[in-house]
This record gives sequence, structure tokens and C-alpha cells, in this order.
Amino acid sequence: MKQIPLLPFLLGVLSPIPLVMMVLIMMFYSPQTMLPILLPAFVGYATIILSFIGGINWILSMQKPVILLDNNVNAIDKKRLSIAVVPCLFGELAIILTAYHKWSMATLFLIIGFAVTLFLERNSYLPTEQPAGYRTMRWLTTFVIQLCLIGAVISRTPW
Repeated sequence: MKQIPLLPFLLGVLSPIPLVMMVLIMMFYSPQTMLPILLPAFVGYATIILSFIGGINWILSMQKPVILLDNNVNAIDKKRLSIAVVPCLFGELAIILTAYHKWSMATLFLIIGFAVTLFLERNSYLPTEQPAGYRTMRWLTTFVIQLCLIGAVISRTPW
């Protein structure tokens, strides 16, 4: 498969920057003034990224596998379509929990959602089926996003 074009690669790698900035603000500013505004924005942005990953998997699931992972193509297609839906479900749960001011639970659902999505992606595609550099970009961005989510839970999320 082809290499990821430079602009999508850069946008993917740079996508966690707003989360990094929000975590830094959470760590160094007064929780009374910043958290009521910042936490919903933080959860919302992380949910958008997670849902976007689901959209990428939606597109990848519609492509035919280069080499079949097993003999049942329909099972592969269903598994890959589930990867497209799972991130949105975790994101929706995080948004619902945010609406009820359950910030820590929402953040924990996002942590689990990113980890589950990465695990499912890793086990559903052969490296040759994804653009060259995609897995590296996904591991890097997921690592940074997970650090931000864990930092938010540890630093200032009201329990």
C-alpha cells in the first residue's frame, strides 16, 4: 500500500496538541475557574479524535483485504466494521458521563476506548493493508492521547 501523504500524516501526529495544551492548563491553573469549562472541552475533543479514528476504520473496512486473514471474508468485514463503531460508542458514553459531571468516569471510558480501538485495529489488519506509516502514527498519537487522559485524571479531575 502507498505511503501516507505528508499533510494527513502531520495532521494526525499534531492532532493531540489541543489535548496537551488543555492538560497543561488543568495542571497549572485554578481548578475552580478552569475545570467547569475545560473538562467538557477536553472530553469533547478526545471524543472527536476517537470517533474520527472510527471513521478511518469505516473507510478501511470497505476496502478488500490484500491477503485474507482467514477463509471467511464476511467475518473479516464484520469485525472491521465493528472497529468503526466501537470508538463512537465509547465516545458517546464519555459525553453522557460528562453531561452528568462524571469527569473521571468519562476520561476512563476514553482511555479504555483508545486502547480497545488500537488493539482491535492491530488484530484486524495486515500491515500491508494500511498505508505505510499509519501504524506508527496511530501508536504515537494514541500514546500521547493516553498520557493526556491519564494526566487529566491524575492532576485535576474532580473525583
